[in-house]
Amino acid sequence: MFEVLLHNKALKYYESLDKIKARRINQAIEIMMKNPMEGQHIKRLKGMLKGKYRFAVGDLRIIYIVNLENKTILVEAIGPRGDIYK
Repeated sequence: MFEVLLHNKALKYYESLDKIKARRINQAIEIMMKNPMEGQHIKRLKGMLKGKYRFAVGDLRIIYIVNLENKTILVEAIGPRGDIYK
């Protein structure tokens, strides 16, 4: 199992979510903790975001980095699909 750490930016957005969206993000994080690099909603990013992953949760995206040595996941950002990659 991986440990999940939230960057301040991601935590601030998470805290602003309504209960339904927060619950969906929690479910996504539980899935990520088991296998953060493979899955139906997980994709390895390219270009400027190379080395990072994204987890799609409806119209929201979770952008994160996986550290295999420490078995940690750093969630850098959570946000809407259209804005998260900017």
